[in-house]
Parts: sequence; structure tokens; C-alpha cells
Amino acid sequence: TGPESAVMRGLQRVGRGDIAALRAVGDLFRAIDNAYGGGHARQPLVRYLESEAEPMLRGRYGEAVGRSLFGAVADLTRLAGWCSYDMGAHGLAQRYFVQALRLSQAANDRQYGAYVLVTMSRQAVYLGHGREAVQLGRVAQQGVGATAPVLVQSLMHAAEARGHALLGDARSAAASLVRAERALQAARPGDEFPGWARFFDEAQLADEFAHCYRDLQQWRPALQYAERSLRLRPQANARARLFTRTVLATARLGVGDVEEACNTAVEALRAASEMRSVRAAEYLRDFARRLAPYRGTPAARAFDDQARAAGLLGA
Repeated sequence: TGPESAVMRGLQRVGRGDIAALRAVGDLFRAIDNAYGGGHARQPLVRYLESEAEPMLRGRYGEAVGRSLFGAVADLTRLAGWCSYDMGAHGLAQRYFVQALRLSQAANDRQYGAYVLVTMSRQAVYLGHGREAVQLGRVAQQGVGATAPVLVQSLMHAAEARGHALLGDARSAAASLVRAERALQAARPGDEFPGWARFFDEAQLADEFAHCYRDLQQWRPALQYAERSLRLRPQANARARLFTRTVLATARLGVGDVEEACNTAVEALRAASEMRSVRAAEYLRDFARRLAPYRGTPAARAFDDQARAAGLLGA
């Protein structure tokens, strides 16, 4: 159901102020998710969606307000999916993503629809489905075409790169990363781009490079890009910093610096103890698995002890 068919239904009159409130709530939950993990944001966000946002869709509004309303609810719905994904509820997350796609179609917002596809591509990477990740990234690119803001294009090329890297296709990953980098470099201050793309900056792109090089087992560039991302990334993005720090630890392990790798991982472990994020815990478990050949070293034993104390590796 699009905005037009909803115009005459329901009793609640929906105006610009309601939409501004929905957007502000989205920003609030996004900040909580970034800093403390999806486990803190998901349930109150879902309750807000059900009790406040969805009834607005059944309210009364004109066509322009209707499009904005569907767009704002699409954003909240994608975020509910993102928080579910962060907590390992993957089937539930996918249902929210599909719903967010439908809402973005009703809003006639192709760019946001493409962003939802990119989100699904990221989940596919996390679940180890490289081909699906590449496909979703490409469909997102086709959906917006060459007219999309360069920031949006950069984000989509980076998503495709992650899929290629997961498949071990270094050449295709490098080509997508180059496209992502060129697009981001073409961005100018004062450029118009959607608010949801704001997170995609130099720190985020460096993080994408680091993840790709980790998956390709190219440890030196993974290390350099992870360090660059951490230098540029604000402290408020605690979970993103934790992921990058764990990638850095893995890269240090890859170049044979076991002690530094473990020190870095312990820092990530401390951050993980302050958030509710299944993904954060899984990143650290992945590092612990990679540490297995070095179990005899004091640094590895110290990490293991702290990880067990944090409840990460079992008793």
C-alpha cells in the first residue's frame, strides 16, 4: 500500500512534525546501537515501531507527507533489522529488511531501497555467503544508477568488495575498492547526500579495506588500513572501533606479532564487556580461534584467561 491509498484511512492526522519526531527517534536509537550494541536498542525500538510509527501509516496525510512518512518508517524498520542482526537473530533481521524494502518502494525512495540491499549484503558477508553479498551489492548499484551521490556509490562499491574478498577474489575486490575510493574522493563539502549515508566516511572506507585484506589474508595492508580507520574514527562509534581493533589484532597475528596482537585483542575485549552485541563477541571468538597455534605463549594465555573471565570462551 502506497501513500495515496492511505490518505483517507484512519483518524490520526500526520504532519511534518510527526515525521521529524520519527527521524529524531531513529537518530537516537542509531547512537545507542553504535555505542552499546543492538541488544540495548532493539526491544524499545520495536515497541516504538509498533505503538507509534505503524499507526501513523494508517493515519490521514497528503501524498508528499505520505512519501516522507513511509521513508521515515522504512528507516526505523531497517534499523530494527540491523539491531536484530547484531544480536544474531538473522531470520528476524531479514524479515525487517524485506519490510524496509517495501516501505522504501512506497516512499518512492530508490536510494534508500538500495541502502537496505547493501545492509542485506553486509549480513550475507557476516554469514559467509560471498556470492549473495556480491549480487546484493550489484543490484543496489543498478537500483540507483550513476546519478546517485558519490558517497552513496562509494558505500555500494565497498559492499560488493567485501563479498569478493570473502570469496578470495583479490582482483575483483581490488577493483571494487578502487571504485569505492574514487567515488569517496570525488565528494565535495556541501554536496547533497541522504542523511543515512553520513556514516560512510574515510574511517569507514579504511575499515572496509582492512576487512577485505583480512579476508584475503594480506596482513600488512590489513594492518595499515585498520590503524588508519582507528585514527580517524570517533570514540562514540564504539562497536565499529571494536570490529576494526579485532581486525587489527588478527592482522598483527598474521605478521607474527603475537604479543601486540593479544594486547590489541584485550583492548577490544574490554570494549565488548560494555556492550550487548553478538557480533562483537563473535569477532573476538574468531580471533581466539586464530590464536590456537600460539596457545603456549604467555600473551595468548593472558588473552584466553581474560576472554574466559568475560564469559566469551566458556569456562
